[in-house]
Formats: sequence, C-alpha cells, structure tokens
Amino acid sequence: MMLEKIHAEHGYINRLLIILEQKLNAIQQGQPVNYSLIKDIVEYLHKHAECCHHPKEDVIYHYYQQKYADQGVMKELDIEHQELALLTDDFANTLDMILMDAVIPLDVFADKLNQFVTRQRMHLEFEEKYVFPLIRRHFTTQDWVEVGKQYQECECDPLFGEQALPRYQRLRARLAESA
Repeated sequence: MMLEKIHAEHGYINRLLIILEQKLNAIQQGQPVNYSLIKDIVEYLHKHAECCHHPKEDVIYHYYQQKYADQGVMKELDIEHQELALLTDDFANTLDMILMDAVIPLDVFADKLNQFVTRQRMHLEFEEKYVFPLIRRHFTTQDWVEVGKQYQECECDPLFGEQALPRYQRLRARLAESA
C-alpha cells in the first residue's frame, strides 16, 4: 500500500536527518564536519523528494481533496511541499558555496542547517500524526485502487534501494555505521 511505502520513506528521511543533526552538533561544538556528506544527504533528499516522494504523496492528497472535500489541510501540504523545495534549494546552494571555498560564517551555516532539519522533521511529523490517520479513516479499498491508477512507481531508490548508486556509496556506508 502506498501509505506504508511513504511511511517507510519517512523512516529513511529521519535516518538522514539524524546524521544532519549530528553534523549540526559537531559544528556547534567547533568540530570539523564533512560538508560533502551533508551535500550528499541534501542532494538525495532533494532529488528523491521532488521526483518520487512528494509526487506520490500529492496523488493521494489531491485525490483526498477531490473525493472528501477537505481543502484546508491538503492544500497546506501542497504549499508546504513547494516551500520545502525552495528551502532545500537554498540550503543546497549554501553547501555548494562552501564546497567552492566561499566564506560562509559557521553560525550562518549552522542556522540554515538547523532550519532545514527542523522544517523537514515538522513536515514529516505533521503527515504522520495528522494527515495519514485522516486518510486511513476515510479511504476505502476502491479509493486506493483509484489512487494506484494515478501513480506510476518510481525507479529504484538510489540510496535505500537494493543497490545504491555509486554516487551514494559513501552515504550508504555512513548509514550502515550508524545502524
């Protein structure tokens, strides 16, 4: 079922957010951090969220809006997905600047990292605690059939799939260390 897949993806995202929080703590304690690893995480979140994760959610949310006429919550999620994409773009640009040796004060970077992690976590918690139970309460078997017709499954997950892409080997190894 699609909600279970989305829930599993939320678990993956949370694992990545934990690593970002560890990097934030290291920065705040004056320890060196691997900015390339942070970049890998942000790139994965951006690409996977925009190409696979959010579109899957959006199919469900838009169907819910049409069938059950609850425009408020689901419309907010559309806006939130757009805002998260902009936030991710901004944070990715900051990382790119750092990796190109631009001078970015650590406190500015730490604030952006904190904001990024906090917003991502708030979004996941809102969906898990409020939106998913709402959908489960209303959706029938036929609703899931209809939603399934509207969505084509994504390619294999480049990080958490059976085979990680070479681009994400280092990040996958880091996840294995922290497991």
